[in-house]
Amino acid sequence: MPTSIVALEILLILLPGFAAAYLVQLLALRGSQTDFDKVIEACLYSFLIYATYVLFTHGTLPFDVIPPKAPSTDYFIQWHRARLLGLAAITFCFAVGGAVYVNRDGNWLFQKLKLTERTARRSIWNDIFQREAKKNQVVQVELGDGRSILGLLSYYSDASEDCSVYVTQASWVDKDGNVIPIPGPGILITKNASIQSISLLDN
Repeated sequence: MPTSIVALEILLILLPGFAAAYLVQLLALRGSQTDFDKVIEACLYSFLIYATYVLFTHGTLPFDVIPPKAPSTDYFIQWHRARLLGLAAITFCFAVGGAVYVNRDGNWLFQKLKLTERTARRSIWNDIFQREAKKNQVVQVELGDGRSILGLLSYYSDASEDCSVYVTQASWVDKDGNVIPIPGPGILITKNASIQSISLLDN
């Protein structure tokens, strides 16, 4: 069998895992990964996807390599649409499952078993905002100059290194406790404002 056909087979086998890993990256708040970590994760997804796929198809791949027939010397790949759709569905399910595991902190079971104290989320920044903050949560953001901003939390950054939040219906609160409404829809507070703390308040 030509090397190009073997390489194509390997690519087709690995592709679902890379697709699943990419979808998880899009849907979940993950920690930073090296290229090697991403390759290992994609290979693991490929193994799990095909292990599940084989259970439903009794070991048949979504394609067949047809050997050449004289006088032709070219190999031919025959695709099976139903199997491809099944493989795509399994890949999508694994991707969604991986994203839910991260976003909903799937490590809770291992925490119950005392196997780890780590959560599945990126950092404590994501733990607090995803678990504790509610929709239109009232927050008070204390800045480095002693002032603070009171309002409703609408958006927050994915990474704690950025530590930016967007607050609507916002007001300045000075050192003496005076409240000064901020005109406009809201204010974006970036890390350049030297955020000291963010208080989650009762509505």
